[in-house]
Amino acid sequence: MHGDNYVLYSYAKINWFLAIRGLRQDGYHDITSLMQQIELADEIHITPATSDAFWCNFSIPLGEDSLLKKTVDVLRGAFPELSRMRFAITVKKSIPPGGGLGGGSSNAAALLRFLPQLAGCCPQLEELVALSLSLGSDIPFFVVGAPFALVEGRGERVTPLSFPPRRHLVLLFPPFPVSTAWAYRKWDERKHEKVSLVEERLAAFLKRQDPEGIEEVIWNDFEEVLFEEYPVLLEYRNLLLELGCRKAFLTGSGSTLVGVVGSREEGEVVVDRLRKRGLPALWTVTRCGEWGESYA
Repeated sequence: MHGDNYVLYSYAKINWFLAIRGLRQDGYHDITSLMQQIELADEIHITPATSDAFWCNFSIPLGEDSLLKKTVDVLRGAFPELSRMRFAITVKKSIPPGGGLGGGSSNAAALLRFLPQLAGCCPQLEELVALSLSLGSDIPFFVVGAPFALVEGRGERVTPLSFPPRRHLVLLFPPFPVSTAWAYRKWDERKHEKVSLVEERLAAFLKRQDPEGIEEVIWNDFEEVLFEEYPVLLEYRNLLLELGCRKAFLTGSGSTLVGVVGSREEGEVVVDRLRKRGLPALWTVTRCGEWGESYA
């Protein structure tokens, strides 16, 4: 905090596991997912102001229909004390929008957790989770704040897990976003036979509570859809494997691809080779504690 300028850090996530259970009557989908925060973060600057103002260094919606504005409106509905306050909110994004990394959801969660405090309110976590679900299905994970969690239902059932994997990762950012709503529609159009082996692997991992087995549970139902609609994403995944990643997979509904490497040095070599091919990429690590962990 600097004077009346508050700075929040809003972390990205990856999905180690993502299975779509099917379409619900309310139009949403039930999912089962293993989510983990990573050390890639947006910076959110909040300053009390005479009128609301939103700004971002990426081209994202900032008007009445924007997630930032909706989040502030939902909070004012729940906490009348906030109705008398106005904010200038600047988001400096490092998490690319439409990349499956949950940047927008993480931004919203940071506001949900922080803004009530400025009005002297101390809401229960359950209340914030309920509010967050009206804004987006990934937001409860970030509101709960656990680095590693099992996420079920529409996203509202978040079970923090005490055995977060420590992994070095390479993120490859394709030059286009993917709409989550579009990806779900495409998934709905197909007939799906559930692979029970995948479910068994997840159950065994959760029972063992051994983070070393995380690579065995990697799965994403969206890969079937997206690799067919965007063959270049499959090419990028295979390229990560060719360059030395132990595993490579799509996170969320894409378009970001995640490669697992053995060390920072390995990661930086892969990133350098990707950049020489004109592909934006970076090295990062999983978050294992409240403030992250240091890595050699």
